[in-house]
Amino acid sequence: MKSRNLVLAVVGAGLSLAGLAAPAASATTSGDVSVQDVHRKSASCTSPSGKKINISWGDGSTSTTVYYNNHCNQARAIELYFRPAGEFPFTRCFVAPARDQGSKQIGDAKPVEVTILAGGRC
Repeated sequence: MKSRNLVLAVVGAGLSLAGLAAPAASATTSGDVSVQDVHRKSASCTSPSGKKINISWGDGSTSTTVYYNNHCNQARAIELYFRPAGEFPFTRCFVAPARDQGSKQIGDAKPVEVTILAGGRC
């Protein structure tokens, strides 16, 4: 039993030291690679009271992935508004099912505005 505790202690110490030696993640730009901004938004549920739907998305260069966590008892539509330079503005919309979490990838990048609609339809 003592040797097992010793092995676990040595392994634990090794993992702790490995964490200290690992380089810290950098939040700077380097060449043509840049850090993407992460945006967050939430909206209250009709029911249950006090719960919310939470979404987040980043400024991707070729697409936008929206992550959602819907605590509501109803589906909620999420609308993204795009205004590309030299093109007509347009929207993309999808529905986050009730009491569900997941993500949706949109094939367009950098929405100007993201809105959580009151209903569950686009």
